[in-house]
Amino acid sequence: MNKWKFVRNSIGLFGSAVHEGQTKTGTELAPKALREGGLISALYNLGWEINDMGDIQGKNHEIKKFKSQFFRNSQQLGIINGEISKRSFNIASKQQFMLNIGGDHSVACGSIHGLLEHYGDELRVIWVDAHADCNYELGPNKNYHGMPLGHLYGAITDPIKGFEWFKNRLNTKNIIYIGIRDIDPMEREFIKDHKIVFFGMDEIIELGIGQVMNRILKLFEGKPIHVSFDVDSIDPEFAHGTETLVDGGIASREVHYLLRKLAASRWLVGMDLVGINPLLEKTPELREQFFGDFQQIGRIQGTQTVALGIELIASALGRTLVL
Repeated sequence: MNKWKFVRNSIGLFGSAVHEGQTKTGTELAPKALREGGLISALYNLGWEINDMGDIQGKNHEIKKFKSQFFRNSQQLGIINGEISKRSFNIASKQQFMLNIGGDHSVACGSIHGLLEHYGDELRVIWVDAHADCNYELGPNKNYHGMPLGHLYGAITDPIKGFEWFKNRLNTKNIIYIGIRDIDPMEREFIKDHKIVFFGMDEIIELGIGQVMNRILKLFEGKPIHVSFDVDSIDPEFAHGTETLVDGGIASREVHYLLRKLAASRWLVGMDLVGINPLLEKTPELREQFFGDFQQIGRIQGTQTVALGIELIASALGRTLVL
């Protein structure tokens, strides 16, 4: 038995109802939409015990008459991510699977920080995203959802009010990018200089998602893995309800395979699902289906991207196609 196996088949679930990492509202609505769409029953039907801890609300941390330091809403995001980090650490300490449903991708700073507190340098991170999110040169009043990894890497050294709790660093050797295709020049240089492993869309097309996942699991063999999944990694044809659409993304079939492969490894200890914005859905109609398979998972309901989000979490937590 490897030491990362969950002894109680239990999930610590919480929502990060946050949009403050960027300028568009709507991502704060995703946790509620996922729950109302059938997420809890889907996971229950897969055999998981669920400890739903409710939402961390960005709106409860409004800091008035304060000029943001370094990036937009910095103090507010520091307080929010501090709570997320504490919750993430407590879940991992109980040997539960940590499931954080966002929210924009700024909330991954807290969730990964909390897991680093528990697993230390053993933790491995798979960042599935159209973006590298390590731009630490955005300057004053810019968006933190584009820099949480820059912060976790230690590239941001300025003391930031609200982030007094922040201390752990993510080793750049312990992360792999999947699906990146919209990268700032500074990020390109950072990835190159630090020799960060990545599988962008060209590599996915050339190798195929099966070979990509085989290589990743060989590199991360036997280590606790956290997947931080932004739905903008997916091609807009399959997931339109997100604030940062980028054409040419991963197909729905491939992302499900990616997550099923991680689930089968038994090394997956946590997941962020972020970037869903129900207000930006191309069509507001609700979708009711799960590949036609209601017996295994139960009926789900939501907009196209919300329903897909539930399906993705189910794939990461053991939903299989045949056996």
